[in-house]
Amino acid sequence: VAQAAQWGYDQLVKYFRQHIPCNCLDEKYKEVKSITKLGFCCYSECPIPNRTVERKKMLYCTQCRETNYCSRECQVAHWPDHKNGCLKYMEKKANLPKSPVR
Repeated sequence: VAQAAQWGYDQLVKYFRQHIPCNCLDEKYKEVKSITKLGFCCYSECPIPNRTVERKKMLYCTQCRETNYCSRECQVAHWPDHKNGCLKYMEKKANLPKSPVR
């Protein structure tokens, strides 16, 4: 359960807690909310064990905002590999129709 909570289990509990009209998930929500959330560095040569780092400390690609890194060093080192995919992603994203603001 702890590993699942680190990777988004807290969001699932939060969703059900908001949509089920009872207090049955309040304790579980408190439990999973206190667990440190981890993210995954996308640089394959990342020196951190298992390439995992606390999510709130992560950096992301400022162009696509889809690729995460544990440090500026990993981000810079990964850029040559990430660049082409990032630019293609941004081209596709630019060609998508804009959704109306609600």
